[in-house]
Amino acid sequence: MGFLWILILISISHFSNVDGQQSDKQLRMVQVLFRHGARAPTEKITDPSYYSQFPRGLGEMTDAGFENSYLMGRFLKKRYVDTGFLNPIMNPREMYWRSVNKNRCLSTASTVGFAMFDDEIHHLHVPVLTEEYDEHLLNYNQERCEREIELVKERCPDFNGTFHPWVKYEAFIANCLNYTHPVFNEYPFESIEAYMNEYKNSIPPPKLIQQHLDEVMAIYVNVTHFITGTGNHHDPRMMRVKFGYLMEKLQKEMTWMKEDLEKLASGEPLEHPMRKKFNVYSTQDWILMGVLDSLGVLKDTVGLEVYPEYNSMIILELWEEKGRFFVKTFYKKEEITHENHQLLDVSHLVRNCTDTECPFENFISCCEDYKEGRKRGCVSQKRNPRSLWIDKDDHVPQFAGPE
Repeated sequence: MGFLWILILISISHFSNVDGQQSDKQLRMVQVLFRHGARAPTEKITDPSYYSQFPRGLGEMTDAGFENSYLMGRFLKKRYVDTGFLNPIMNPREMYWRSVNKNRCLSTASTVGFAMFDDEIHHLHVPVLTEEYDEHLLNYNQERCEREIELVKERCPDFNGTFHPWVKYEAFIANCLNYTHPVFNEYPFESIEAYMNEYKNSIPPPKLIQQHLDEVMAIYVNVTHFITGTGNHHDPRMMRVKFGYLMEKLQKEMTWMKEDLEKLASGEPLEHPMRKKFNVYSTQDWILMGVLDSLGVLKDTVGLEVYPEYNSMIILELWEEKGRFFVKTFYKKEEITHENHQLLDVSHLVRNCTDTECPFENFISCCEDYKEGRKRGCVSQKRNPRSLWIDKDDHVPQFAGPE
């Protein structure tokens, strides 16, 4: 049995340097979160002549979305497959692929995964998991989230607790925050999502919006900041509602991997199968905003007046050097990924981190104010509500936004 664990330890150490250089530093685990590829507007297409550019319908991926997702997968292939960190035969036991239950996110995950293992001979597709009813990691049931309603009412006491239709809720928040602009007299706030999305798909907006594009975008982003508790409306209480369990999960996975490696190094056998060393989450822009802001790097990566681009990506790498563990944090902000794409290294900007090789303990202590247990984020502070479990016969959880 001891010989078996030695083989396992060797297998997770071999060829583990992503830069191809010989070193005592070994890559042990990677967690990747990316936004889906380019999509159609979710509510409406503003002109029938644009329908041909969104052939799959509202909210669905465009051809460019698929192509750019494939390019992102090729980048990950070069970084993690070609270097030997991942087995090129596509071994599911090494990986965990999770997507929120949105077609565009599922499509992005499957496209990225295919690109990572596409050798032009075999047709390999990674298994992508999702939750249809009881999602708490990459989304939550907003209609049952009592804590979120409480926090919204603190600033907007007239809120009636209804989030749908979503564009009406966004317009209500914009009005509550006194975000006004002359553009909204001709183009109501509810229509802005469609125009912004079409613009991202290379369709010029109306002249009036074009003249004030940056201002309108900044207002729209600020509304999202308030809704998510991020950026210019930074509120750890709201962030725990929306991202607390995900932050808890990301850090726990790294902690568990470190503990397993330390056991193996000491000759102690594991009582469970080896943990996955490559975890992937296909998600949405507001989730990336939340993770980045929880880490304390939103301003230095995305900025405070724009959204994360399509196919933007966060990478968290756990490294070891002679028993010393450290974490590297990277961000890819551009939509189009080049084969030799340069990631933005923000490891030293994460809370409690001052080094590009952030000590593991510092990284783990970065985000205590932003973590929450499973299903606990939505618990009311005013009373002790009943369990928030969702029965399978219940309605599918409403998502926290159109993205």
